[in-house]
Amino acid sequence: MYSVRQMDVDDKVSQHVTMDIFAHIYAPESREKLLQEQRAHEPKQRRLRSVVPRSIVFFVLAMALWTRLSQARVWEKLTHKLQVVHPASPGNSLTAAALSYQRGLLGVEPLRGLMEQCCHPLCEKQTPGAFYRNYRIMAIDGSVFSAPDTQVNEQAFGRSSNQYGKGAYPQVRGVFLLECGSHATIQMNVQPYHRSEVHGAHELMPWVQAGMLVTHDSGLFGGGLWEAIRGKGAHSLSALASTVLPHRAYTLKDGSYLAWLHPSKDAVYPMQKSMLIRVIEYRVTDERLGEPGKVYRLATTWLNASTAPAMELILLYHERWEIEVAFDEIKTHQRQQQKVLRSKTPEGVRQELYATVLAHYAVRSLMVQAAWQANVDPDRLSFTAALFQVQEAIDDGMTFAPEHSPRLLVGLLARLATAILPPRRLRVNRREIKQVYKKYKPKKRQVPPPAPFRPDERFEDFVEIVA
Repeated sequence: MYSVRQMDVDDKVSQHVTMDIFAHIYAPESREKLLQEQRAHEPKQRRLRSVVPRSIVFFVLAMALWTRLSQARVWEKLTHKLQVVHPASPGNSLTAAALSYQRGLLGVEPLRGLMEQCCHPLCEKQTPGAFYRNYRIMAIDGSVFSAPDTQVNEQAFGRSSNQYGKGAYPQVRGVFLLECGSHATIQMNVQPYHRSEVHGAHELMPWVQAGMLVTHDSGLFGGGLWEAIRGKGAHSLSALASTVLPHRAYTLKDGSYLAWLHPSKDAVYPMQKSMLIRVIEYRVTDERLGEPGKVYRLATTWLNASTAPAMELILLYHERWEIEVAFDEIKTHQRQQQKVLRSKTPEGVRQELYATVLAHYAVRSLMVQAAWQANVDPDRLSFTAALFQVQEAIDDGMTFAPEHSPRLLVGLLARLATAILPPRRLRVNRREIKQVYKKYKPKKRQVPPPAPFRPDERFEDFVEIVA
């Protein structure tokens, strides 16, 4: 039987605020060390009132899970059960102003440090789809988030603009290094909107490790980035823009060819010396999957066609899109399509973004554990169902005594393993703009939809390599 949490009359409610199901992901000793380091740099020692710093760490993580609730309601979500079982029934919920003040005292450094210390690749070599020939499949890409329309946010991050005027909100750009097999973000760089993703990608290089296969789109292609990745003992795989014209040096048996990539004087991150790369050109034969006749190109630092055949790399590049699925999980499901962040200051925006990614990592880490126990691919578990179960488990943790946390975690993992999605199939929706604007072509609503693919059809059935 479960027992209710016991509290003393003189206990502070915030001392009991916790997320025990995340304890093995974000170890208490790591959190406390980061908070102690922050307090050591404070010019004035803060007084211990009704709130302890570690409770604010849990609070900002909870804000990233209950995104439809205001700050005050999120705090009540965490403390309501505690106030019910408190012998003195204090009922002293913090106001939104007090919570904003506490968030300002916390800052962003403890959350950034928590990501650096605790976020690491989750998949084992036995995890389906996580490795290719002992290389861990990773992806680098960027995504833009809208911040509240305040002057300080616009000065810090900037905003989009075009011939019609400025964008509606200031925007902040995040560049992510993600493990494709688990959708777990290993590291993130937060930067202004007008700063190129290339800079953010180079700043993520300290977290690239030997034995990784780093995938990215053509916008990040560059000799300097690839030289840095190879220097880490990792490989690269990306699309190749039509403006990049490497000179063919040698054609391989699988139809791909080797080419030299030479240093450029105008490059922001120049190469130190010429690099031999491998280029794969192919066509898609079905208009439902692409433009028939158009030649698509991939480039890689993996030069051996025997150990990495061209067709396998073409299929492998599609794993890069797992990072887009992760962005969808964060923006559509975790943030529940809330287009604008809460925070009205740049420091708060950075703190909120780190909390959002840390909460997503925690949910994904639990899903990987559940998938491992159930012997299924982590991609087959429902993120939406997992998010709901995690929210309920946090609520349970506020009610039951701390000694029941291991049992609650076991039950949570069992429930996560029951929400299994059907196998993915090839998409059939047309790739076109769905909003009806005059400057974009409208959706062809009078054209009958294309025929669906058969369950046994695969992408490789419609690919031909251009030799």
